[in-house]
Amino acid sequence: MEGWRRQLAQEYRHLCWLYRVQLRPPLFEIREGQSRAGAWSPGLDTLSLASWLIRDYSWDVVLEVLKHEMSHQYVQQVLGRGDELPHGPAFQEACDRLGVHPEFRAAQGVIPRLLSGEGQKSGAMLARVEKLFALAQSANEHEAALAMAKANAILRRYNLERLDRQAATDYDYLIIHPGAKRIAAHQRLIAAILKDFFYVNVVIARQFEAKSGETLRVIELTGAKENLAVADHVYHFLIHRLEYLWQEYRKNTGATGREKNSYRLGVLGGFREKLTRQDREVMHTTGDNTSSSLVCASDPGLIRYYRARYPRLRTVQHAGPRVYGDPYQAGQQEGTQLVIHKGVGTEAAGASRGLLLVEG
Repeated sequence: MEGWRRQLAQEYRHLCWLYRVQLRPPLFEIREGQSRAGAWSPGLDTLSLASWLIRDYSWDVVLEVLKHEMSHQYVQQVLGRGDELPHGPAFQEACDRLGVHPEFRAAQGVIPRLLSGEGQKSGAMLARVEKLFALAQSANEHEAALAMAKANAILRRYNLERLDRQAATDYDYLIIHPGAKRIAAHQRLIAAILKDFFYVNVVIARQFEAKSGETLRVIELTGAKENLAVADHVYHFLIHRLEYLWQEYRKNTGATGREKNSYRLGVLGGFREKLTRQDREVMHTTGDNTSSSLVCASDPGLIRYYRARYPRLRTVQHAGPRVYGDPYQAGQQEGTQLVIHKGVGTEAAGASRGLLLVEG
């Protein structure tokens, strides 16, 4: 638990820096047998979190509870309004200042959705896209490609109409855990594809893992909840499909392990080409040149949510890795035929310079 306490103190200092607030560092306690996820004791300047919270849930949930308790401290020490209702206007103002997720702003009660780790999969648009992804499993190559193109068109139309109507939208974040201290080149390329074609913002961040005591890299997506559900599906489909395609290629050609990265990047490069071609065809037909990135950059609600969650970001440029020509070209050809479908996990388990945003 001492390691957890040190990490909480470090996260506390980082959050104060991130949100530009000055708070008096408290005494941190991790309590066994505490029913509440967290508590702030103003008379003792003590911030406590329950051991079950840290042990059983992901670190982003721990941070939301930490920010909730820091907001109580902010009300007392900065706003000087500690005599108000515990979760009244002053507390909500503090939550805005510290970027507390809306589902973690209420008094202790029902466990928020984030604690359950389940994304929200609702909405007519998402249901139609999922149905088309199911149709994309067709053995008929033309029918499969047509189903995927229709799914992309529905996703595009949904986001353009949402902006045109200025419709109220529920924004959220979703964290993908590759489980390593660095993000591999093919994972970065998938993240860039999600940003450029699937209406989400992408940030590469660090996140502490309480069980191992290590700090690992994660991929954070932000956007409308329906877009997050689609992007999450696409990410995991591509990860599984890359492994399956590589195993087939290796079996057929006798390729060595050192060629694996080149082949995977080729597949993703070919898939990017396919998505780009589809976008151009749609833009030519409709006369609308609004891309996924432009939709995100033009969405005022997402901009506000994004800035509140990531008030300090820096852009990092990554040099493209070296690739072997033959496996890259073979993968590229395969990628131009790749179709996203619903059957994630049913198979066996152009390198470029890209810009990704990095938090911290």
